[in-house]
Amino acid sequence: MKSIVRIIVSMIVVIGLFANIGFAAELKKVMIVYSPATESMVQQTLKGLEQAGFVEQKNLTSTLVMVSGITDPVQLVSQVKEVAPDIVINVHEFGQFVTALKGLSIPIITALGVEPYVNSEGIPTANVTGAYATLPDMAYNSYKFLQKVAPLESGQKAVLLEIPEVALIPKAVVVDALQRLQIPLKAALDTTIYEDWQQAILQYNEDIEVGWILFLAPVRKRDGSRVDILTEVLPWMREHLKKPTISYWEFTVQMGLLCGFCIDLDALAAQAGKLAARVLQGEPINTIKAEYPHKVSIALNRKTATNIGIVFSMEVLKLANVIYDDYEGKQVIRKK
Repeated sequence: MKSIVRIIVSMIVVIGLFANIGFAAELKKVMIVYSPATESMVQQTLKGLEQAGFVEQKNLTSTLVMVSGITDPVQLVSQVKEVAPDIVINVHEFGQFVTALKGLSIPIITALGVEPYVNSEGIPTANVTGAYATLPDMAYNSYKFLQKVAPLESGQKAVLLEIPEVALIPKAVVVDALQRLQIPLKAALDTTIYEDWQQAILQYNEDIEVGWILFLAPVRKRDGSRVDILTEVLPWMREHLKKPTISYWEFTVQMGLLCGFCIDLDALAAQAGKLAARVLQGEPINTIKAEYPHKVSIALNRKTATNIGIVFSMEVLKLANVIYDDYEGKQVIRKK
């Protein structure tokens, strides 16, 4: 009898061993690339994967890479090759790191800014797909909302501080949106360099003819080093910007921009996770069309409004999904 029991126990151990070997072999390897500004998106990405059936340590193992410590994209390429993931998911802001990974044999999902990597129909041209950085007519709708928040006075114009190499919304699209709203554009400047961006804001702050200063965060400093949006751009902006502007990202409204017609980054991260799951399930990357973000939120910062002399109307307050009263996200109203 004891011999039979020992045989049964041994068989269970052997079966368990082979099951564990099979389990380990089935684990899919995912690398998620993020930055300090998009750290909250990581868990939402994993949640999107989980909703699609890929659960951490069950059939998925993830490697998280924060790119703030990586200044050379070649470093990231080396890291990716060393880890050899089944897929890379980018929830970093934009550009250079995805471009560096383009052309590898590893599929890339980018949570935003897929435009350079797909054709006009959204079909990938290489190994990258994901979500667009904007919605259709986003410039028009955001400026239409800004008109409600901070209406231009008679004779006032807008100024555009553009970053051509990022081109979140191309200058031609901005100009078209402003023209449709009958808002004159006084000037459009290339402010890719941080110091040029600062100088332009200080200059147009004092121009009574300028009602709005529209901009993206600058990319780098004059010495070639990259500028940090969290520790340099947004704190400087809070202290110096005196004119209304609008953002496409809620975290920048929390940290001091007046208002935002914002892509919901948590929803976007979950969307990226679900796109990645399609690749892990065997769908070829070059057949997965780029998608538009699924959710937009309206964000306001009352502390900034007070600082620049704006009072939000009841109409604007009713439209808002989230209202900040500070720059730390501690005093915030979120509507369901």
